[in-house]
Amino acid sequence: IIHFIISSYFAQAASLISLAGHNVCITLQNKQETALDLAHWYVLQRTRAPFERFRDGLRSLGVLDALQTYPLQMKCLFVKSEYHYDFVFFYLIVENDVSLEDILVFCTGCDSIPALGFSPKPSLEFVTNCRFPVANTCENILRIPVHAVYTTFKSDMDFAIRNSPGFGRA
Repeated sequence: IIHFIISSYFAQAASLISLAGHNVCITLQNKQETALDLAHWYVLQRTRAPFERFRDGLRSLGVLDALQTYPLQMKCLFVKSEYHYDFVFFYLIVENDVSLEDILVFCTGCDSIPALGFSPKPSLEFVTNCRFPVANTCENILRIPVHAVYTTFKSDMDFAIRNSPGFGRA
């Protein structure tokens, strides 16, 4: 039985070594180099073709260019967030008590996008140390509070944005 198990492992190792194209006689002196070569092949080379097909598929749909141009904005599509950042996107999409113009005024002080764009470009930060959103209209930064429950997030966002008019519009 032991002989059978050992020969089975040798057969599997020999098959892996053959697939990797490793044609060097394995000795005690080159075992480390052989192990590194096999690990490199197993992790990188073996997966190259599927990875390239995946990359080509993303490129054909225009997603790869968007990922390279807007990596932070696209991250939410591929990485599960621990802070429920998707609340922000859901908040903007669903019908709510504030308009996109209200949000723009809250964030930037402007009720429309300037002809030459914003300078600096608006940015979004997520904070855990406050309940309500905070905007810095000079730097065009909106600091969004992290909540565990969407209804609380929506209520606090609506309250802050609805109760902030009067600062002035640019």
